[in-house]
This record gives sequence, C-alpha cells and structure tokens, in this order.
Amino acid sequence: MAGRPDRIIGRICGSDAVSVIELEDGRISDVRPFKEGATDARPGALGGPDLTVAPALMDIQVNGFGGRSVGDAESAEDVARVVESLHGVGVGLYCPTVTTRSAEDICSALRTLASACEDPSVARATAGIHLEGPYISEEDGPRGAHPREHARDPDWDEFRRFQDAAGGRIRIVTLAPERPGAIEFIEKLAAAGLVPAIGHTGADTAAIEAAVKAGALLSTHLGNGAHAMLPRHPNYIWDQLAADELWISIIPDGHHLPPAVVKCMVRAKGIGRTILVSDAVWCAGLPPESVRLETERVEMSPDGAVRLKGTPFLAGSALELSAGVANAVRFAGVSLAEAVRMATLNPAQLLGLDGRVGMVEAGKDATLMLFRWDEGQSTIETHAVLVCGEVVWRAA
Repeated sequence: MAGRPDRIIGRICGSDAVSVIELEDGRISDVRPFKEGATDARPGALGGPDLTVAPALMDIQVNGFGGRSVGDAESAEDVARVVESLHGVGVGLYCPTVTTRSAEDICSALRTLASACEDPSVARATAGIHLEGPYISEEDGPRGAHPREHARDPDWDEFRRFQDAAGGRIRIVTLAPERPGAIEFIEKLAAAGLVPAIGHTGADTAAIEAAVKAGALLSTHLGNGAHAMLPRHPNYIWDQLAADELWISIIPDGHHLPPAVVKCMVRAKGIGRTILVSDAVWCAGLPPESVRLETERVEMSPDGAVRLKGTPFLAGSALELSAGVANAVRFAGVSLAEAVRMATLNPAQLLGLDGRVGMVEAGKDATLMLFRWDEGQSTIETHAVLVCGEVVWRAA
C-alpha cells in the first residue's frame, strides 16, 4: 500500500467544497479549490470528490490493538503490527502506553518501544510514549485495573531510568497528585518539557489545585480510574473540569462514560480543551466473535466492554478511535469537524506538535486520512491514511 501521491482530492472536513491538496516532500505544499478538467481530475490523484479529507487521528493513549499489546510486546515487530493496525482505522500518530508494573518490567517495555522506533515507519507514527503509572493511587476504584502491589510514590531517579530506557521518548506521565512527592515530581516533569497528567487519583481539591499550579496539563480519561461513588461536591471530577489550565481526555465508547456524561464534559470543558482517546487494549480492532479472554484477570462482555473479571472495573477498551469520533458526534451533539478536532489538532497542541500536524493547510506534514462519513448512521469508513506524505494504509 506504500506510495507517495503528489495530490489528494476531497472535501476538507468541515467544508462542502472539493479541494486539491498538493503534496511535496512529505508536506502539504498547497490547498486550492478543485476544478473539473484534465489537470485536477487526471489519473493518479488519491481520493475523489466523494471523500472527506482530515488530519490523521492522533490517539495519545493506546495499550494495544489488533491482537497485540504495546506494554507487553515481545518484540519490536509486535509494536510495528500494532501501528499497522491503527493506520487501518484512521490513526496516523499514537502514544504507546505503558502502565503500572515493576520497574524492571517498565524498563523492558520501554526498551522494546525504543527498539521498535528504529523502524522509520514506527518512529514517524510515534508521537511520544505515555507512562500511565506507576505513581498512582492504591485505592480500589481510582487504581482501576492497575495492580496494587506496584502502585507507588513518585521517584525521580527511577523515572530518569525509565526515560533512559525509552531513549527519551516519554512525553506524558499520568500520576496521582496526592501521593507524597507528587507535586515536586510534577514540577520537574513540567520543567523538562513533558506533559504531567492527573489520573487514577483520589485527590482532594487542594491536591488538584497544587498539581495544576505545579504544571499539570491533562486529566487522563476523566471520569474513569475513579471511585464508584463520590460526594456530590466537592470532588476531583468537578475540580478538574473547573481548572481552565487542564485539558481533559475522555473515552467515548459508551462504556467508560455514558453519552450524557460525554455531552456534559465536552460542554463544560469546551471543544478546544477536550481530547478523544481510545485507551485501547490488545483486543481492540478484532471481530468480537474472535476474541476469547481466558486470562485470570479480565473478561469481555458481549457488548464489547473489557473489565477486571468479577468486578465492575473497566480494564481499557476495545474502541477504534474513528468510532469514538463518530460516537462523539452522536453523544455530544457536536459537528463532525469538531469531533475530528478533538482527536487531531487538540492532542497535537497538547504535545506541541501543532506546528507540524493537526490541520489540512500548506506547510503541515501530510499526515492525513481520507474517509467516507455516513451522516445518517454516524459512521466513518476509512479509505486511506498517509503519514508524512506516504500512504501507510489504503482500503482494498
């Protein structure tokens, strides 16, 4: 499916007009109106007037996909297969996510991800590594599916070893700000240019406020990794929604958050500060009938929810982010362009990548997706994905 087209034809998401998007050296060189004629309609252009063009999706929380895990990958090849599978559902850039475990196991996972990035195609698709834990709450509920025995207080020396193992690729760190030493740890992350994220926490108002003041930028999958029952107010969900400095990420799969909660969170935080993520695990992207979760820890219900066995606690999702974008349109009452923004430009801005990606305009990397949008059914059918001008996936 590889190739480097010199132009794309389609309707830029949010516009009814058909455009020609000229590509050169992996970047968008020009965007102009499409005109019927020998030049614009010549054979060899990718796309067509019936397709929509948007930035390729950016998923900043991916545990696995297509039958493979990134945190438990046995080889760099396994990571490459995850990337290939993600491209098939519109994701051009992603943050492989390593969760709470022993220091030895975290370092091993990070070294595998670093090794995988020696492949240029994997490196181009990797926006940075998301370290979700191990500096999180030990409490049931906030801890989610993370193992209690490995939840611990922040340790900067240990984190530096993690970053060394990752080859400097860790970009997001999710932690609980109530843990001893967490505020100072957040300050160091922020000073290093990383994204400190609040998540898997039972923090009170004072701890949330201190984390924001120290430089926290993101609420990881807000509303999840939380107690099943909370005080009406105050509580850490309200506190994070009210903090203008924080972006929020949400999982729009219909299991992690009911549609009404998605709608309220998007309206409270605003489209410009909300990021859609999948939190996908290895079984995401597989036909439900082919998935058999026979481990001791997790189970998958017929409706696609993945939970710790015998508990109500979710253990990641089986969501494709393109389906999450479509769900956001239905759940939150936003336009397709607004939903796409929450999975493209917004995460790019969070990670400081918006100078390169996140918009279909001249000067940006040609990291794009072409798709068909069924407005009646609110579904996205991916047609092709490009990363830095190269076609990395195309429908047969």
